[in-house]
Amino acid sequence: MSEELSVDQRVHLLASSDDERMAFFVKQVTQSEQVWSLSNEEGFVMVETDEGDCVMVWPDAEFAAQWAVDDWDDCDPVCVPLAEFKSNWLPSLQADNIDVAVFPNIEDEGKLIKADALSEALAG
Repeated sequence: MSEELSVDQRVHLLASSDDERMAFFVKQVTQSEQVWSLSNEEGFVMVETDEGDCVMVWPDAEFAAQWAVDDWDDCDPVCVPLAEFKSNWLPSLQADNIDVAVFPNIEDEGKLIKADALSEALAG
């Protein structure tokens, strides 16, 4: 199980670059074997970017919950087992040409990545 982050560590991560948050995400979800996203009664949240639709994922529930405000206040963090994420989600997202926004921070910044590239990153 991964260690709990302090408030200072969380603030530092949110202020870090996309690449740093991506590296933390890969390390954290590999250790915890959990990926977190947001869901409401309609299903998992999708957002539209300049490049097309994407799904957002975070390394833990607390980071995901920070997004459950304003337009997303009807959403809750949902845990997806890493094995399911890798075997079902990523192939489906790739087939549908949907990108993944990895660990977006509160400024809407996240590492936008293709599903196959994220699959490779998670494979080690």
